[in-house]
Amino acid sequence: MTLIAYEKSRSFDQGTDGQSGTRTFLVVEDDSTITTQPSINQVIRATGVRLYTQDQPTSGDSPPLGNLIPLSVNVRSETDAQIQYTVQYKYGLETLTGPTPEPGDPEFVTFTQSTRPVAMDVWRAGENEDEENVDVEGYPVDEAGVPITKFIRQTDLEINVRYENYNDIPSYQFLVGSRNISTYMGIDPGFILFTGMTITRDGVNSYRATYTFTYDARKHMRQVPGRDQNGVIPLSNRWPDTDDRQHADVVVYKQPFPRLSNFANLGIPVP
Repeated sequence: MTLIAYEKSRSFDQGTDGQSGTRTFLVVEDDSTITTQPSINQVIRATGVRLYTQDQPTSGDSPPLGNLIPLSVNVRSETDAQIQYTVQYKYGLETLTGPTPEPGDPEFVTFTQSTRPVAMDVWRAGENEDEENVDVEGYPVDEAGVPITKFIRQTDLEINVRYENYNDIPSYQFLVGSRNISTYMGIDPGFILFTGMTITRDGVNSYRATYTFTYDARKHMRQVPGRDQNGVIPLSNRWPDTDDRQHADVVVYKQPFPRLSNFANLGIPVP
């Protein structure tokens, strides 16, 4: 099968909404003995145009439609010929390689950030937050081992990056569930948890990777009271300056996400 593409026309429009354009090709089978219809992908490839990629100039000329890139393609079979198709590309946006990326460009990183209060049980206030598995000290706020609820701040961050090739997407799923070992996006070590990634194919040669992170004001550590062999919280009234009631005798911090990783390995552009 020998498909040949002839460019029939091209157009360029400039309006208040920006620039746009079209290119139209006629794709025909050069071998008259072939009667098998080609696939749609074969017809599209015959034009040499790739979606989301700026057209390459020929003979030292400028790209056919300047900085515009093809965003969609329409293929129509012509009824007056056995193997003959009209292929039309619609163009828009700016160059993918310019210094100021626009939405939809590979270099343009979109992100969503949301902050919310998260409830946590606490037995002590004014505690030492730096060490794990060591009594947090401070002063008691529980009632006979029953904690009170305190709200802390958590921020969820979702970063979206588009890739033209699936193989270019970093494969670091094993970092899920780990915290940043070094400063990342301006946040000190230990505060950011990598919660996962999602990959979606949203077009020809276009893949959207979504990375999600959670910042926790307590480095994701939580207070846990000491318990005896029967699971009972031993009580004590060793805080006479506070009150004479019974409180959890020992309270420590536990880190449910002890693993630390270098998030720079993800290769995600910082938004």
